[in-house]
Amino acid sequence: MLPADRPAPSTTPGARAGDPQRRRADDEAAEGGERRKSGRRRRASDRLFDRATRSYPQTEALSQVRNLENLILFIDDDLRETALGLRHIEDYLIQALCLLERPRLTRTEVQAVATDGRVLEHVDSMVETLESLRRRLARLAASLR
Repeated sequence: MLPADRPAPSTTPGARAGDPQRRRADDEAAEGGERRKSGRRRRASDRLFDRATRSYPQTEALSQVRNLENLILFIDDDLRETALGLRHIEDYLIQALCLLERPRLTRTEVQAVATDGRVLEHVDSMVETLESLRRRLARLAASLR
């Protein structure tokens, strides 16, 4: 799922302040709505997702390898999927942190976060994607001179 496919942060009155997506949206709004910087200071995940929609210069080493386009596309896809998995895991961690920072906790709220199996699904998916990325990088390494 690409960032544009992610559900928008909830702005409904019932949305909790500890919701990680809402917190991220609030942080971005506080930064003037533009979280990206030019040059090397941009976040790595922004650069990864930009490669899906923008052209990028090919390095000299890669330009010398034949029939590399598809492999690079798959590597880019693995990088984006891994970054997305990390983002989901980060959202879970932020949710747990916000829970601990609340002035009042209920057993139901803590239990809901503790039993949320989606984070483990994201970890499993990320492990698979990382394995695929490593295999493809090994193929790339073998094709370099």
